[in-house]
Amino acid sequence: MLTKYYLIITIIFIFGIIPEGYSQIKGTIWDSKDIYKVPNYKVLSKDSAIGIVYEGLNYKGHAKNVFAYYSSPGILTGNKSEDKKIPAVVLVHGGGGTAFKKWVLLWAKKGYFAIAMDLRGNDETKKHIEGGFDEPNGLTPYFTITEQLNEQWMYQAVADVILAHNLIRSFNGVDSNRTALTGISWGGIISSTLAGIDNRFKAVVPVYGCGYLFQNSAMKKELDKLDERSRDTWIKQYDPSNYLSKAKMPMLFINGTNDGNFFLDSYAKSYDLVRNKKLSVKIGLKHNHAYGWGNNEIYSFINSYLNHTVPLPSIDNIQTKKGHAIARVNSQLPIANVYINYTTDTLKSLKDRCWKQNEVTIKNNKWITTTVPASATIWYLSVVDKRGLQVSADLQWSVVQ
Repeated sequence: MLTKYYLIITIIFIFGIIPEGYSQIKGTIWDSKDIYKVPNYKVLSKDSAIGIVYEGLNYKGHAKNVFAYYSSPGILTGNKSEDKKIPAVVLVHGGGGTAFKKWVLLWAKKGYFAIAMDLRGNDETKKHIEGGFDEPNGLTPYFTITEQLNEQWMYQAVADVILAHNLIRSFNGVDSNRTALTGISWGGIISSTLAGIDNRFKAVVPVYGCGYLFQNSAMKKELDKLDERSRDTWIKQYDPSNYLSKAKMPMLFINGTNDGNFFLDSYAKSYDLVRNKKLSVKIGLKHNHAYGWGNNEIYSFINSYLNHTVPLPSIDNIQTKKGHAIARVNSQLPIANVYINYTTDTLKSLKDRCWKQNEVTIKNNKWITTTVPASATIWYLSVVDKRGLQVSADLQWSVVQ
C-alpha cells in the first residue's frame, strides 16, 4: 500500500499534478514534495490516547520529529468497530502549550478522531525530544527569520499541522472528507493561516488568534524589534491577513472583548476577510488553553458542518438609523437571551476598555430592535440560544472611537 502511495506521489511531481484537496498549498512556501506525504510515525504509548512521534519536514539536515496524541471513540472503549467513517479534528495548541492529551480525549468522547501535536519539539511533559525543533533557552522563536526557511519556527509549525492532517486522514475509520481544525491563541494564528492554505478542512475555528498582528496586537512589539527586512518577510510569509481571504470553508471566530493579546480592531479586520463566518465575542472571556477549548460553540459549529446537526444562530442584516438598530436572527432553536454589548470608553488601549451589556427583546424569535447608547464607541449585538451558545454580530464602530 505504501509503495503504491509513493508511486502516485512520484507521478504527481513528474507531471506537475497536485492531488485533489491540496490545490491551495501549490505556490505557497510550503509547496514541497514532502508536505503531500502521509508521514511515517512510531507509537510510544497506548492507553485512552495513543502517543506517537511522526516525521515532519526536513530540519537541520534531518526529518524533524513531532510528538502527538491521537484518540477516537474506538480507542477509548477498546472496540475499533466503533470507528467507522467518523469525522476528525486537528487541535493546535498556543504559546507555552503542548500536545494536550485532555483536549484529544474531549473530542474523542464527542465521537471524533482527534489529533494534537506539539509544535515546540517537546513531549507531553514539555521535555525536548530527540530530533525535535530546538527552542533556544526553552523559548519559542515565533518571529525569528533565519537564512534557511526550514529553520523558521512558523514555517515548521504550519507544516506540522498539515502533516498531522495528512496522517489522521489516512487512519482506518476516519472519513477523510469530514475534517476540521481548531487552535488556541498562537494555535488560532496558525489555524487562521491554514484556513487559506489547506482547503481539505470543512470547518475552522481560531480561538483568540487572528491576523494583522503587525498593526495592533501584543505581538506587534516583538515584530517591531526585527530589522525591516525580517519584519516584512515574516508578515508576508506568516501573518494570517495574507491567507484569510482565501479560506473556502466556514469559520467561527471566538475572542474576548478585552483579550490581552489579540485586540478587537485587528480582530475585526481579520474576520472581515472571510465570506462564510460566524462570531462569538464574549465580555470577560479569559485567555488560556482550558478557557479557550471550553467554549462549547466550537464543538457545535464544527459538528453542524461535519455531522449536520443544528447550526449556531446568526445575526444578519443589521441596519442603524437615528440611534436605533434593527437586525434579523436566523435560528432553528428558541433564542433565550439577546444583548447589546457596548463600550463608551475612548481609551487608546482596546484591551482596557470597560464593556457593558443590556438585555433587549426579540420578536418572533427573529427580529431585534434596540436603541444604541449615544455614547457607545464600539457596540455589537449577541444572542444566546436555548443551549446556552452565544453568537455575535459584527462589531460596530462609531466615528469617535
